[in-house]
Amino acid sequence: MKILLLANKDIASNLALNILFRTMLGAHKFKILLSSSVGKNSKSKPQSLVDLAFFEQDLFNKILFPALQNPPSLNSEKFQSFAGFKTKGIEVSDIHSINCQTGIEKIKAFAPDLIVSIRFGLILQSAVIAIPKFGVINLHSGELPTYRGVMATLRAMQQNDTEYGTTLHYINDSGIDSGEIICITKQVLDYQRSYLHNTLSLYETGIKDVVNTITEIENTGKCSSYSVNSKGNYFSFPSEQELNNFKQKGLTLYEYQDVIDIAQRYY
Repeated sequence: MKILLLANKDIASNLALNILFRTMLGAHKFKILLSSSVGKNSKSKPQSLVDLAFFEQDLFNKILFPALQNPPSLNSEKFQSFAGFKTKGIEVSDIHSINCQTGIEKIKAFAPDLIVSIRFGLILQSAVIAIPKFGVINLHSGELPTYRGVMATLRAMQQNDTEYGTTLHYINDSGIDSGEIICITKQVLDYQRSYLHNTLSLYETGIKDVVNTITEIENTGKCSSYSVNSKGNYFSFPSEQELNNFKQKGLTLYEYQDVIDIAQRYY
């Protein structure tokens, strides 16, 4: 199949794509379109979220990834940067507006059978959703419909949940984190580690769900899904007060150990 991957230019998306290609590279033809951010940008964003964005994006995209020399094979245990995917014949490009005529024509030119969204920062409209014959599926890093929106892991930690997880679901319209649910996979929250560590830890199992669904669609032309009656809860970025409360509970957004753990997967 021809699969268009919509992702965000951050470390979580990069890890997820590496895990996906570790299993499926060569089995399908892939193309990647990258957004630059998730959620609405705000000039008044709390400083701690600005610092988190540095760890999630700039540290890797502007410092560590460019420093990679002789990128390892995707068949090895070491991961690739976004540029490294290109060396394996995967087209990778940035996109800032996907629903405009130019964006639609770019997607139609690739003619994907399926679109897979992972942390993509732009909302898809009907003209894009209608292009792939097998539809659009999205991997959300939170349990739906309880935690719609951004930073679902943080919301689960705020609520002292013992488990958190990913939801794989269809995108049928421009609603955010709505659509029929394909599957939900949960795991234990580690309160000794940061929000970032817990979020990144979701993608090993989450991508397994994506792989299984792609295989099911390839074999049968569809996959089972179900609707939920509740609209759940939608969360935007946390406020300064919420972040202060998070810190007062002894919880952290990121740790330097996170960077070491991540970097070791590339070097």
